[in-house]
Amino acid sequence: MELIKLFKVMLAKKEGELMDNKDKYELGVIKLTETGEIVSKLEEELKIFSVEVEFKKKSADEQAEVVGGEKIKVEAQNAIAEVEAKKCF
Repeated sequence: MELIKLFKVMLAKKEGELMDNKDKYELGVIKLTETGEIVSKLEEELKIFSVEVEFKKKSADEQAEVVGGEKIKVEAQNAIAEVEAKKCF
């Protein structure tokens, strides 16, 4: 009789441990699923942002070329102005 009582106590304890482990496992699966969904959304956003960044980079490079061309023109005009200024003195 004492052995049966001890067995029931041990069984209840193991059952409680198994239920706790099952709950932890289920919560972990839920968290992994949620994280997977978040990562999927972030990957989609990253694709969109990378296209936007590439467009803006291309636009910035074009602007840099224009500014570089204008800088060359200004430097040429500045050189001409310096020659004219030296003639005046």
